[in-house]
Amino acid sequence: MTTEIILGFVDYENFRMAFRKYSEYLEVEDIIKAFEDLGNELGELRTLFFYGDWTRRPQDARAIEDRGHRAINVLSTRFGRDRSDFPMGFDMYDHARDDKDVTAFILGSGDSGFKEAILRCKRHGKRIYVLCFGSSASRELFTSTNGVYPLESWLSLTEKPPLQPTMPGVASIEQVDAERNLIAVVDSLEKTLAYVVRSYLRDKVLLPKGSFGETSEEVDDLLARMISEDILRTEEIPNPKIAGRTVSVVRLNRDHSTVKGILPSGQNNGEADLASASP
Repeated sequence: MTTEIILGFVDYENFRMAFRKYSEYLEVEDIIKAFEDLGNELGELRTLFFYGDWTRRPQDARAIEDRGHRAINVLSTRFGRDRSDFPMGFDMYDHARDDKDVTAFILGSGDSGFKEAILRCKRHGKRIYVLCFGSSASRELFTSTNGVYPLESWLSLTEKPPLQPTMPGVASIEQVDAERNLIAVVDSLEKTLAYVVRSYLRDKVLLPKGSFGETSEEVDDLLARMISEDILRTEEIPNPKIAGRTVSVVRLNRDHSTVKGILPSGQNNGEADLASASP
């Protein structure tokens, strides 16, 4: 039997989003080892290519390179969305076309968007194996590849029980923590800014932190929930930079019981003194 000569292509941003679903604490070294173990079980693993925004996690890129693999930097969009799919798919096709001695690829993603890349690689005689979180694996991968391996089984992971409210309208622990921290952030901003622009808060303050959401949509959901609960209030004001346009700003409702319970005594009676600076 001919030994498989294997390259691996891993959408690390796709994996990282799923880490929070499991009780075990996962690091990039755990993912590297899983792919190395599968590759060496299937045949001879040569190199793994990990795609991610390494400007956010340079320590993970170093760990990948230290193990002899490649960390391919793909900058996220300004709103935090992953853009790894296209460069990863193109690279798979290039290696399928040019590396004649390579017989198989391991795909590290459950996305159905790789279906076309898989088909093109198979036309060049490459066998495709998939190692991804089974719960996120697209149906097409089971029929278009040579095998799908659930990462949670490979790493013996335990899925966290869902954080369900005990009563209707009661927020989960994670939601409460996010709201508490966001109140503190907005309070701090209101002490130094004349107004807090909603898009500035989302894109420049909350998204880089990660604890408020990994994408602009998740952060928007958090802001919308706090606005619906009247913890935050929003209004349109004249845009100081573009004449005739408006901009959406948010303000803490310091009379809200939740805000009063979080801010130190003396900071919840009326609006804070605001400086004239703006974001």
